[in-house]
Amino acid sequence: MDRTGSPALAGATVTAYTLPSIVSGPVLGAWLDRVPYRRGVLAAGGVLLALTCVGLVSTVGRVPVVPFVLAALTGLALPLTSGGYSSLVPKLVPSERLPRANAVDAATFNIGAIAGPALAGTVAAVASPAAAVWLIAALALSGSVCTLFLPSVSGVSDDHHPSLLRTVRAGLTHLVHTPPLRGATLTTVMGYGSVGVLATALPLRMQDLGQDRAAAGYVWTAMEIGCLVAVATLGRFIAGPRPQMTVVVSTATFGALMLAWPVVDSVIWTLAFAAAAGLAEGLALPAIMATRQRHTPGTLLAQVSTTGASLKIGAFSLGAAAGGWLVPAVGSATAITVTACLQLLAAGVGVLAGVRRAGPAGVC
Repeated sequence: MDRTGSPALAGATVTAYTLPSIVSGPVLGAWLDRVPYRRGVLAAGGVLLALTCVGLVSTVGRVPVVPFVLAALTGLALPLTSGGYSSLVPKLVPSERLPRANAVDAATFNIGAIAGPALAGTVAAVASPAAAVWLIAALALSGSVCTLFLPSVSGVSDDHHPSLLRTVRAGLTHLVHTPPLRGATLTTVMGYGSVGVLATALPLRMQDLGQDRAAAGYVWTAMEIGCLVAVATLGRFIAGPRPQMTVVVSTATFGALMLAWPVVDSVIWTLAFAAAAGLAEGLALPAIMATRQRHTPGTLLAQVSTTGASLKIGAFSLGAAAGGWLVPAVGSATAITVTACLQLLAAGVGVLAGVRRAGPAGVC
């Protein structure tokens, strides 16, 4: 936006970065399950992001088309960050410490969601947006270096060496045919996708309340703080016999609390309900991690993790695009109400999809 003055081009670049993961997630995960050098693959993802940032600084507003190509190429590797690292957790800690490890893993996402935009926004305001992108490049390279210090985690050996296509098919089949995994995944994908509408709705809602549109950032921060508190205090206790139900209940409660946002008429109350909604929603992430680990064999865990993450990212991208049409048509308050109702719908779909159905011979 700083270089071109076009919100449409800025939004298109974000979509170019997030949407390709829908396709790449299953393939990358299947490949990650097989390779003997996982650390190198994950570290290479950070290097690719850093190089893309350098390319964006050099081309945005100066060379047409190239920025979209760079964003799309890097977006293909995005599931490595969002799901690839989490798939390593069961291989790095003993099983009795897995619930706590999942909670810490989820907390890092929340901390990043709070600190990352705040840091980038501060650098952009004090120096320039280009300086903020250079900072992202430096942080991505730092993450790659840290990855190389992880204990070695090899891929799953298989004497039969099945083809990559067969591995992808096996992972997707497992995801679709395992009711707890299927239900929890549908809930998170639908829920996270509808949250994309808020990218457009919240700035206009803040304007309706007499604030600058940028105040929407405080609402996102309040939600993430609520998520972090929930994960830090309760995350280790969610790995019960049915973590998939934690995903459903968390999403439903998040939607119910979001229904209050359009009703209150002050920013303070909006932030309070946003933080409360974050408390409810915060347990969904460690719960979906536990669901994947409990119902997925080790040979498919990386693929299932990256597939689930890529579906969420892609759904958010589509939700943000839909919000660009919905919010101007119905207003910010109605759009937020629709988002809240979609959270409740996502929870209901998750319950129905998670029900085991008996086969012809009585086999579930």
